[in-house]
Amino acid sequence: MEIKDVVSHTVLPFLPAKSLVRFRSVSKDWDLRIRSPFLAHQQSYFFNDLSGFFCQYYDSNPAFLTLDDHAYGVPSPSLTFLPEPVDIISSCSGLLLCQERATRSSYYICNPATEEWRELPQPQLYHGIEAATILAFEPSPLNISADYHLISAVPMLDQPVILFELYTSETKLWRVLATTFVESGDLSFTGTRFYMNGIAYWETTARKVLAFGLKNEVYEVISLPLDSPTGGVLSQIQGELCYISAFIFSGNCSIKIYAGMELRLIHVANVTLEQVPDRFPRYRVLPCLEGSVVMILVESLVCSYRLSDGKIEVVGRAGEGGGGGGADNYLPYVNSLVHLA
Repeated sequence: MEIKDVVSHTVLPFLPAKSLVRFRSVSKDWDLRIRSPFLAHQQSYFFNDLSGFFCQYYDSNPAFLTLDDHAYGVPSPSLTFLPEPVDIISSCSGLLLCQERATRSSYYICNPATEEWRELPQPQLYHGIEAATILAFEPSPLNISADYHLISAVPMLDQPVILFELYTSETKLWRVLATTFVESGDLSFTGTRFYMNGIAYWETTARKVLAFGLKNEVYEVISLPLDSPTGGVLSQIQGELCYISAFIFSGNCSIKIYAGMELRLIHVANVTLEQVPDRFPRYRVLPCLEGSVVMILVESLVCSYRLSDGKIEVVGRAGEGGGGGGADNYLPYVNSLVHLA
């Protein structure tokens, strides 16, 4: 077997989508290999590096904040290949969920790297601005057809009740679940929505996290720690659910990480960045993916903070490639070739 054949079978599945598209010009064999659905399936499972963030200001088009434009760029950062203006809602393992902006009557799921998209059927419930929908997609060796789910928490108007509605790509149907969540306090959703290991998580304005298991269709309520700063994100670090927040004092930033279903404090770090000239810079924790790195937006700089040794490094800049600092919503993105079911 020639070296190029070895590379084709052992290296290509571990590369980002943009690099693979460029490598189609190497040879006719490589072009066929990269175009094959099996390679797309392999790459969606093996490549899971954080590639950047889709972000959006209120009432504007989405933008893509890349961590490496040469490796991770997408053809249309503002998602103009979709048939109408959209708001970005949720992301998961290379797929992006969007909702039609004007009336919020339609959902679109797309792969920004390939510009492949699907319009989903209308849900049974009205998913207005108060509804919070999460995309759940788990690449695996057995999920060859790249099936995914949407789980939506829908507050009932003028009632302290939340209904759950589930969409499955296998059946292409929405189903209103029997499970209901009743809460006497504030039922509004805020902050991040997050999915990992079969469970969807929503942060509420009541400083609680609503967790819903897609398999058994039951929920649990987790209280955020009393000492945790507001404006944090739900994320996954080293296989555990985490709540990561930033507390600003006298121009310095303290990062606090709470982990596990009980959200115990596991890490505190004081972070400063010499590259930022502002005496009182703005710090914002961004959603991150599996690993031991926290992503932080400091003014216009995207920084990574490594938990293992405390090293902080500038890895991107908001405003480059259309991505901007101070956006209302940031969704982590993986540059994947995954085909849509």
